[in-house]
Parts: sequence; structure tokens; C-alpha cells
Amino acid sequence: MRICYFGAFDISYTRNNFIRRALELNDCHITYCNVPQSWPTYKKVLPLIQQYRKTWRDCDLIVVAEFCQTVVPLAWLLGQITGRPVIFDMVIGLYEASVLERGRYPINSFTSRKLYYVDKIAGMLSTKVLTGTIAYKEYLVNEFGISPEKVQVTPLGVDDQLFFPKPKSETNTGRFVILYHGSYIPNHGVETIIKAAANLDGYPSFSFRLIGDGEGKANVMRLADQLGVENIEFLSKVPFQQLSDHIADADIVLGVFGDTSQARKAMANKVLEGLAMQKPVVTGDTISIRENFKHMEHLWLVPLADARALSEALILLSKDTKLMTRLAEVGYSRVIDRLTPIVVGKDLIDNLHRIIDNE
Repeated sequence: MRICYFGAFDISYTRNNFIRRALELNDCHITYCNVPQSWPTYKKVLPLIQQYRKTWRDCDLIVVAEFCQTVVPLAWLLGQITGRPVIFDMVIGLYEASVLERGRYPINSFTSRKLYYVDKIAGMLSTKVLTGTIAYKEYLVNEFGISPEKVQVTPLGVDDQLFFPKPKSETNTGRFVILYHGSYIPNHGVETIIKAAANLDGYPSFSFRLIGDGEGKANVMRLADQLGVENIEFLSKVPFQQLSDHIADADIVLGVFGDTSQARKAMANKVLEGLAMQKPVVTGDTISIRENFKHMEHLWLVPLADARALSEALILLSKDTKLMTRLAEVGYSRVIDRLTPIVVGKDLIDNLHRIIDNE
């Protein structure tokens, strides 16, 4: 199968990187029509048309990358002209991310309604809509009226060539390292992590390590200062290729703890990366996480936005190395069985073949 990956996307971003690898491992050939994300929509149109003119004969269908709702109408028009179905990876909606999650615009504002209809139109025009969880599929169906038959769950997975078990590089075995890595967005609930760290000041071996940058980092650092947290270190974002070394050095990997709509419906890369590296993972208890994982079997779940529950879980696990080892081993097996590129890609490519056959 030949696929045109279309839009304005970061080619190294985890979601499209994973989907492309999943397709390639299942014998797909991929070409690109891609422009800078920073360009306004009107500036993207002509370059995308020019690129597509050169590649359309070498593709069987168009896959529009995540967050590219504004160019789905263009992809649909090009698909109509050239007879190619359009698949849109709607892993997160613009309305949900900007309005419901981050509160950047009042819910009844013009911009808010515009984002809502950009999402809705993108879903309606696509031949098939991909999303990451059953919970998010239900949201798309109920919120935007997209047909359930049109929405396919293609779960977020993890590249097992980048994230796999490896020994610690650190020699200081006296520290119990608890790792968060991410961009400090609301659904990560990093404030909960800071409060849990404050609760654990009496455990001198505990060391919280937070890696990454983002718009919420300054507020989180102020909170740590206000609470007098001393068992924590803030590190800047590291190159993606180095991230696995930091995960390898952790004793526990943290997931997401924000009590937000996105946290409840989506899956986080950090959870899967920790499990793929055979680390015990602690994360918030959501419907989406339970689609693939069970509490106390594959990982440890705590209520969202509950710092006390998080600190108690960390104490419990730190005192039970057998439990930590079992969680790490069983969680790792679960990811390898269900969420590697080759596994996810096989189901995806079967569905894409059915679309082509029905065109």
C-alpha cells in the first residue's frame, strides 16, 4: 500500500512517528506532503497542492496528520479530484485542547465556536477518522455526530526500537528516583506531583526528577518554592534520543494526574515509554488507561489530582521491591503484546485495505 502523509506536522512528533513506523513495518510505502506548522492556513494551501501534484499517482490514499484539522478540507478536495480516500488522525481535537483543556478561549467565544466547527468539519469530510482510545471515539461520536462506523481506534503505542529495557547508568544507588518527563500541560497534573513530593520530604532517599519545558513549568516551580520542596530537581527538555537513558535511571515513572477531560480520554506517551522500558509506572486512574491496563497487575493507579494517594502509592511501592518488579515485568509484556508498531500497524493496515477495496 502507498500512502501520502499530508499536512503541517512535526515529523519527529511521537504520534505520527509511531503511525508511520507502524505502516512501514507492515509493508507500506510513504510519501510526504508537509509544510511548516507555524504557517497560517492560507499559506499552506498552494505548497501542499504543488507537492501533492507530484506524488498523487504514487499513493492509494491520503493520511492527514494529527492537529491538521484546518487542511482536511484541502485534502478532501484533492482526494475528490484524484479519487483518493482521506484518513484523518484526530487523536486530539483543537476545540478540546485549546478550549476545554487549556481554557485559552471562553467557551462561548467566536474562536471557541470556530475551533469546534473546524473539528466537526474535519471529521465529517474524512473517509475514516483515527483516534487513540475508545473513550475518545465516544467523545467524537457524541460531541460531533460522527458516525461510529467512521471512527477507528488506533491506539497510541510505543516504538520498541527506541524504548526497551536497559540497565541504569547511574552509580548512586542510594537515591530512589521518581521521574516525570513532559511539557507541563494541564492533563499531566504536575501540581499533584509537586504536592506529593512535599508530602515525602521525610523520605530523604526519594528524589523527584522532572524533565521538560512548557507553559506551565514556571507555575509549578513557584509552587515547589512555596511548599519548600527540597527533594526535587527540574531539568530542561532533552533530545528525544536521550530520553530513554533518563527513564533507565528511574526507579518509578510517573504518568498523568490532572483532573481534565483530556486526561480522562487520552493515553500518555510517558506511561507507555516507562512500561516499554520495564519500569513500574504510577498514573491516574481513567477509563482510557483501563482499556489496556489493570491496576496492581500492569501498573499502579491513583485517583486523579490526589497528591496524598500518589505519595502513599510511592511509599508502598518503594518498600516492596517484589511488587515493583512484578508490575514492571507484567506491564512490559502487556505493551509488547498490544502496543508496538508491528502489532498496531497490522490492524490499521487491514482497515485501510478495506477502505481502498470499497472505493
